[in-house]
Amino acid sequence: MFTSDIDAERKRLLRHAAGCICASLFLAFFGAVYEHFSYGVYSNYMLYAFVPFLTAGLLLLFAAMGRRPLQPRTMFLLYTCAVTLTVGSIAAGIIRITGRNNQLLLIYPVIGGVLAVLTLISHLRTAPEPDDTAPAEQ
Repeated sequence: MFTSDIDAERKRLLRHAAGCICASLFLAFFGAVYEHFSYGVYSNYMLYAFVPFLTAGLLLLFAAMGRRPLQPRTMFLLYTCAVTLTVGSIAAGIIRITGRNNQLLLIYPVIGGVLAVLTLISHLRTAPEPDDTAPAEQ
């Protein structure tokens, strides 16, 4: 792999990490504004809805610093996992604030967990590319 390919890969990972961190900052700001105007009624699901995107952004940053690049499929699964867990957290917060409970809210953490496992499997199954600096056998 050429240096320009590695730089392009790092830039792509950093761009996606910045997007995830910006989304988590927006969700944290949303949670803070929501708690301020909620008249004392709040839900931890709403307050901590930023955590999945923050985790995804940090994982992408660590991947950008590492030597093993992420494949597009792995990044898609990671992003889908973060979106699923965030939407589930916000939906659970809205339902819990109204004083109700719904069994359908259990599907979000289950799907998010399955997507997290698929992301890990996808990352582990992609074989690292051979190092071009190693001497070839003759």
